[in-house]
Amino acid sequence: MADTRVSTALSPTKWDDEFSVEWFQKNPFSAYAGTGENNPIRMKEDFASQRGNGVTFEFITNLKRGTLYDRQPLRGHEEVLGEYGDIASWRMRKKGIAMHEMDEDLAAIDLRKAAKGTLKTWADEDVKWEVIDRLGDVGANCSVPFASATAAEKNSWVSANSDRVLFGASKSNYSSTFATAAGNVDATNDKLTTDSVSLLKRMALMASPRITPLKVEEKTNRRYFVAFVHPLVFRDFVKSAQTAEINVFMIEKNEAIFMGGDREWDGVILHEVDDMPIYSGIGNGGIDVSPVYLMGQEALGWCVKTRYKSREQKDDYDQVTGLGMIGKWGMKKLCYSSTYGGSDTTVYGKQRGLVSGLFAAVGD
Repeated sequence: MADTRVSTALSPTKWDDEFSVEWFQKNPFSAYAGTGENNPIRMKEDFASQRGNGVTFEFITNLKRGTLYDRQPLRGHEEVLGEYGDIASWRMRKKGIAMHEMDEDLAAIDLRKAAKGTLKTWADEDVKWEVIDRLGDVGANCSVPFASATAAEKNSWVSANSDRVLFGASKSNYSSTFATAAGNVDATNDKLTTDSVSLLKRMALMASPRITPLKVEEKTNRRYFVAFVHPLVFRDFVKSAQTAEINVFMIEKNEAIFMGGDREWDGVILHEVDDMPIYSGIGNGGIDVSPVYLMGQEALGWCVKTRYKSREQKDDYDQVTGLGMIGKWGMKKLCYSSTYGGSDTTVYGKQRGLVSGLFAAVGD
């Protein structure tokens, strides 16, 4: 029996108008950005209606220890107020997509809807990438991108921040030469562990000037910080923490063992950040390492002239529609800057609210 078959050339093709997009991690830093001084990422947008290219973030250090007694004269023995500042400047940041009406008519999906969603995703990721890049800045005023920094600029930064940088699991790995210190980080002993997290916190509390915690519980005086880590580094921490979690938190925090996501250890909240950088081959034996950023208050200054807003443009007799995302803002790793510094020159070049660690990030 002969069956009638449809010709392939005459068979219509119907395209589904649904579409999917590449996954991205929502900005993990957004919960820690705000206008209050207790935020790790301190925003200032109060000059949005004013003219100018930047905002100053000022900081007052504590008075030195010491007391005058009884008939000792106060006149002539006054102490200079420790006033320091740093400036975050803004730039115009933008991204656009243009579409001809012919392509909108021919496409199976709603191109304009896809473009709007993609631009929104780009804006969110742009903020995330800027935070990551600025946290890694080095140099005499913490203003040089790590990727383009010279050896001298890295050395200048590590020398000024000897009380707030940690290479691996031990402070003995430190060297005022960055390459030497990074070369001391090995794949066996210098993974991120619970002990390392506690050490990072102690360094924050003992640094001079002090790094202010995000929160202090009044009754217990427990201090809280937040740390951001690469997935490979987070993997090693979770493995280190498993025994302690099972023994101590099995009842109270059962979900922390069996669910992915954040961990808390010794008052430090650890966030896994997919896009944290890997510094290839700079560790002992050529291993890869990755930074861990433990943040207190005002680690970064965020100068916001205008937040991201979408714009639309018509061109060529309305045949072409342009969709754009435009913002005016900038970030700076806040530093005890020599340009806007007080009288104590020993603090120049120190990052204000951040302890930077460098740990092994060996692949799976």
